[in-house]
Amino acid sequence: MAVAKTGLYLQSSVSALRGVGPALVQRLQRMDLWRVQDILFHLPSRYQDRRLISPMAALQPGQECAVLGEIVSIHHQRGRREQWLVTLSDGSGCLQIRLFHMVAALRGQWQVGRQLWCFGDLRGGFHGLEMVHPEWQMADVPQFQAPRHLTPFYPSSEGITQAQWRRWVAQALTLLDQLPDYLEDRLPPHWPSLREGLCLLHECADDIPSPQHPAGQRLALEELLANHLAVRRTRQSGAMQNAPCLHSDGQLWQRFLAQLPFVLTGAQERVIAEINADLARHRPMRRLLQGDVGSGKTLVAAAAALTALEAGYQVALMAPTEILAEQLYTRFRQWLKPLDWEVGFLVGGRPPRARRETLEALASGRLGLVTGTQALFQEEVEFSRLGLVIIDEQHRFGVEQRRQLLEKGAMPHLLVMTATPIPRTLAMTVHADLDVSVIDALPPGRTPVETLVMPDSRRPELIGRMQHMLEEGRQIYWVCPLIEESEILELQAAEASFADLQSTLPGVAIGLIHGRMRAAEKAEVMAAFQSGAVRILVATTVIEVGVDVPNASLMVVEHAERLGLAQLHQLRGRVGRGAQQSSCILLYHPPLSSKARERLRVMRATHDGFVIARKDLELRGPGEYLGTRQTGILQMRVADILRDEALLALVPALADQLLREDPDAAQAIVQRWLGNRLDYGQVG
Repeated sequence: MAVAKTGLYLQSSVSALRGVGPALVQRLQRMDLWRVQDILFHLPSRYQDRRLISPMAALQPGQECAVLGEIVSIHHQRGRREQWLVTLSDGSGCLQIRLFHMVAALRGQWQVGRQLWCFGDLRGGFHGLEMVHPEWQMADVPQFQAPRHLTPFYPSSEGITQAQWRRWVAQALTLLDQLPDYLEDRLPPHWPSLREGLCLLHECADDIPSPQHPAGQRLALEELLANHLAVRRTRQSGAMQNAPCLHSDGQLWQRFLAQLPFVLTGAQERVIAEINADLARHRPMRRLLQGDVGSGKTLVAAAAALTALEAGYQVALMAPTEILAEQLYTRFRQWLKPLDWEVGFLVGGRPPRARRETLEALASGRLGLVTGTQALFQEEVEFSRLGLVIIDEQHRFGVEQRRQLLEKGAMPHLLVMTATPIPRTLAMTVHADLDVSVIDALPPGRTPVETLVMPDSRRPELIGRMQHMLEEGRQIYWVCPLIEESEILELQAAEASFADLQSTLPGVAIGLIHGRMRAAEKAEVMAAFQSGAVRILVATTVIEVGVDVPNASLMVVEHAERLGLAQLHQLRGRVGRGAQQSSCILLYHPPLSSKARERLRVMRATHDGFVIARKDLELRGPGEYLGTRQTGILQMRVADILRDEALLALVPALADQLLREDPDAAQAIVQRWLGNRLDYGQVG
């Protein structure tokens, strides 16, 4: 067999492909392409139709087209830049071809009277329409073959041409008979086979395939299945581990409830019951808690922590920023001190003595609960009996960070929380290794925040509104995206806004907080704002999550057109926490892009975090929405979470069947699509 003679197989390294040397191997591996088989699944991002020959008399500037004609003249111009001007005619009209730096081996082919095929962009030139450096072939030779398929264009990297991609794909397609189709007998007859789907997408002979084309859907289904199987394997592996059984009689929780000035919502009670059921098992809990801004997730976290403490285990609560970590520390200390439990605090900027005392208390077991940032999983941090890890705003932490914190205990339970609601479709794929709980109700008495959108030109009107609110004793957030002036982005920085507001509102106590301040400085400003000593807090988006000041009833966001929906929703959630009517004013600088206009429209139209999250996903895409750098996932080649929502419904049953009937095939599908990303979806 010819394939055996060449030694080329689908599982061969990409170095086995003709023309792929060590430098190209490295470039391909950086694109996560390691085997010849991976080249097959590196699909075109777009197509060009080069099959139709356009008559020269009908050509227009800006057109992308193929032409075929006779060379009627060649002019070689020497000078500062050597070039060849070739006139081509098809009888209906003429076209000039302009070439630079023609290699000597090709010059002999260009002769008057020969037939030439070209494809390129048309532009107006000094002598009429011209193509500059088009793709070309001599058409009067036996080996000439006019394009019979749409011409594919592949996602690429610097140093790799489209011609190289097409040659490599052509080599890989000769090996399709080696490609097993594990789903062929498990799908309805109208579904194309895997081989048919790959051939069609690489060598389209008809119209450009839409994303809903059966060939693309067939591949998308298998990719979604591979991801589902990988995450399921991670979950099953964790389920086989023994976790501490955190069972308590609930006395500590009842004492805690007695000190609250309000009652829990039904949604909070339901989620707490789900979490306690998990904690009482020897299988490690892996649960995602979703709740909109202000829905009471921190109280649910407290319930889980109290269960662990009463069972005799330690709790670690990690937050993404020092501001949020300090807020959580303050809140839990207020809640737990009347219950005779101490709370520790561990962040990078703590004084050495305080840090040493906290580390000793954790290692000895004297300290039951600690809040902090990434400092919690540093090497010198040791726990005596860690039983529960709670991670707030989990999407801001990477997979590796979560794993390092979990390794501080003997298979502790894990509760991850997010106030950035994830649409159900996305959660099914991204967090299939987590049980999902949703707090779908806000505490009673919360008044919806009035949202206004206005251009920056109305700033004087806004200042007047602020003066009126300050006279009523209320407080104000003023949020800016940057902390320094940027001529490129033209954003008004927090420091400039701080100075401007001081000038405009003399006598008003105004504070400034941003990410480059030391932890102690930020804590001092925040404390002054919470006490009411500071009336206006000018800040960057470091106050996006966690900050709770009930008397603050106005949120002003500068350059709101620059921020995503999730950020805007989080910022709006900082107000509306007291009894008075609160407002959020989104200042923008025109002109607005279509996406920015749509984001501001959505913010004005709804307060539903799940509606906002889905729209944010539609506008930004899943990778940008979640941050693939943090999650290490959703780098899908074919599938699209929103577009292929209907396919997701087929995946669980198909996975069950495959694992039952042919587990080796299930493993092969995972390897085919994920390759070197087999740690996909892991959180511990």
